[in-house]
Amino acid sequence: MKTTSSICAYCGCGCRLAFQVEAGRLIKTRPVRDDPASQGSPCIKGLTLHETIHRNRVLRPEIRSSKEEPFRGAEWKEALAFVNQRLRELDPRDVFVVPSGKIPNEDNYVLQKFARIVLRTNNIDSCCTRLCHAPTVRALMEVTGLGASEGVMDDVSRCDVVLIVGTNPASNYPVLFHRLVRAKKASTKILSIQTVYNDTAKYADVALTIRPGTEVVLFNAMMNRLIEEGLYDPEAPAVEGFDRLQGVVRQYDLSVASSVCGLPPEDIQAALEVLSSAKRLGVMHGMGMTQHRNAMPNLYALLNLMILKAGKLLSNRGEANVQGVGDMGCQPDWLPSGPMISLDRLGKEWGVPALPSFQGKTILEAFLISPVKAALLSNFNPAQSLPDLDRVHENLRRMFLVVMESHRSLTSEFADVILPVPSLLERVGTVTTGERRVRPVGRVLEPLGEARPEWKILGELASMAGHQDSFNYSTEMDITKELVSVIPAYSEVNVESLYQGVDQWADKRVRFRRFNPIHFRGTEENPSDRYPFVLVSFRSPYHFLTNEMTSQSETLSKFGEGPFVYLNSATASKKGIQEGDRVRLTSRVAFLDGTARISPKLPEGLIGLHFHFRELLLNRLIPLDFDPETFTPNYKAVAVEVVRLNAPQAPAGPGGC
Repeated sequence: MKTTSSICAYCGCGCRLAFQVEAGRLIKTRPVRDDPASQGSPCIKGLTLHETIHRNRVLRPEIRSSKEEPFRGAEWKEALAFVNQRLRELDPRDVFVVPSGKIPNEDNYVLQKFARIVLRTNNIDSCCTRLCHAPTVRALMEVTGLGASEGVMDDVSRCDVVLIVGTNPASNYPVLFHRLVRAKKASTKILSIQTVYNDTAKYADVALTIRPGTEVVLFNAMMNRLIEEGLYDPEAPAVEGFDRLQGVVRQYDLSVASSVCGLPPEDIQAALEVLSSAKRLGVMHGMGMTQHRNAMPNLYALLNLMILKAGKLLSNRGEANVQGVGDMGCQPDWLPSGPMISLDRLGKEWGVPALPSFQGKTILEAFLISPVKAALLSNFNPAQSLPDLDRVHENLRRMFLVVMESHRSLTSEFADVILPVPSLLERVGTVTTGERRVRPVGRVLEPLGEARPEWKILGELASMAGHQDSFNYSTEMDITKELVSVIPAYSEVNVESLYQGVDQWADKRVRFRRFNPIHFRGTEENPSDRYPFVLVSFRSPYHFLTNEMTSQSETLSKFGEGPFVYLNSATASKKGIQEGDRVRLTSRVAFLDGTARISPKLPEGLIGLHFHFRELLLNRLIPLDFDPETFTPNYKAVAVEVVRLNAPQAPAGPGGC
C-alpha cells in the first residue's frame, strides 16, 4: 500500500490530505497533521474522497454527429479531429471557453492561452469567478488595489471580533470554522448577520437575521453611529472618500435600519456594541452578499465598514483553485499579464504578433443573453448551475458543445463531444487557494481510463491548427515556469521550491485603502400577492457544488440531506403544508415540484433549497437577473409562491437546512 499527499478536490481552503492507494485504487483518505490549511482537522467531504474517485467517471472519449443520436466511443485522434473541424468553421466571436477552479493553474493557463492564440477569442470566463465572487475581486481591486484577500485563515486567532455576513463556514468551510470555534474559546467575539439562522450563527455572541438584500442599510446605519460616537480607526479620516462616506451614511439611522432590515432596534444596538469594541476586526462574507443584483453595493458597504474599523478580510471562497483560475487570466476582460492594456506585452511574451483585443463575453452572455454557437467546457455544469435553466437547456441543445470532465454531469447529456480528464488527485501542477496560497498538487493515482489533462488535449488541438510552437510543453513544470514569468502577481513564486513541496504565496500587498460610499438601491424581487414568499439557496455540509462527486459517497449519503423544499412552520401552516407533503414552487419563469420539510432555521416568509441536486433543479426558478457591473446572477432573493400538491408522504426524517 502506498500513501501520497495532495490537495483536496473540493473547496478553496485547499487542505492537504494523505491518500492510501492499493492495487491502483484509492482506498482511504487521512488527515495530514502538520498541514497549515486544515491543521490536521479536514472536513468530512475531504475525508470521504476515496469513496467518490472511482465512480461516475468518464473513461474514454465519446462523440455523436447530432444531439438526437446516442454517444459512441471514439479514439482520441478521431475525437480531436472532429472538434478541430467544427471549431475551425466558426467565427472567433461565436466560440466560448470555460476553465475551472477544479483543475490546476497550469491547465487553466493553457486554456486561456489556447482561446486567445488558437481560437482568436477573448470569450473566456470561469464559473468559479463569475457565478460566485466576481464582485468580491472587483470591489477589492477598487478599494485596496489587490484582487485577493489580504488575510489568511491563521488571522482568525488574532482577531478580537469576527464579523460574518452572508456565509456559513460551519457548512461551507469547516476548517475555517474550526479556527473560529477555537478563537471564540480564547475570547474572540463573533457577530453574525444572515438571512437564514445557520450553524455558524449558533456560536455568535450576537446573531442578526436580516431581510434578504438589505445589508447596505444596516452597514450604513452602523457606520453612521460609529462615526457619530468616534468609535472608528483614528487613521480613517485620512483615507480617500471619508468625507463622502460621512455624507452618505448620515442619512441612515438605526430606526431606518430597523424598519428596512426587519430587526428590533435593541438587536442592532447589541451588534453595534460588539462591533465598536473591536480593536482587531476580521470580516468574512460569502455568496449571501455576492449573488445579488446589488452585489457591488453590498461589497462596497461591507468593505467601507471594514476600512472604517481597520479590519482585515478573512473570507474564503469557492473551489480548490478558486483564486488561481482568475489569476491565470481566465476572464473576458483580464489577461494573465493584467488589464487589457497589457495586451502588447502579453503578445511579446508569447511570441505572437497580435492577440484579439475585442471585449469577450461573460458566462451569462455566452449561455443566456447572446448565446454562442460553440463552447469548450472544463468541469463546468451550466445545465445545473446557471439561472433560468429552461432557457439554458434550449441554448445548449443548439450549441456545438465539447465537455471535458472527470465525473459525469447533467451537461454531459447536452454535449456533442465528451473528453475524459483526470480528477485533481490524478494530476500534477499547482493550485492557488482562497488565501492566495500556491500549493503543489501531487499525483495520487494514474489517470483513470484514457483521461488526459487539458494542457495535453489543447496542445494536440493547437498542433492541428498550426500553433504547436506556442504549446510545446513537456511537463506541467514547464507551464508553471512560463506562467510565473507572465503573471505579475506570481513573479516571486519559486517554482523549484514549489515542486519540492514548499507552499508559496502570490502577491498579497494592499496598494491603498479607499472608501466607496454607496446608497441603498432597494431589494431585488419583492414579495407580491402572486409571489408572496422569497426563495433563498444554501449549501449542505455533505455535498459540494453540483454534486457529481459527493453524490457518489456512501458515507455522505447517510446524512439524509437531499432535494427538499424547506419552510418555516408558520409559512407551512398558512399554506396547509405538513412535513413530507409534495409541494409546488412557482417563480415568474418556471415551477418546480418537491417534498416539504419544516425547518426552524428559516424566518417566516422565506423558502429555502439546496442547489446541489439535479433531482430538484432549483435554478429553473431563478430568473435572469444579475449585478450589472459583474454579471453575477441573483440567486439569493427570488419571489415565489408555494402550494400543497397532495397528502403527506412517508416520513422524510429530521428537518434541517
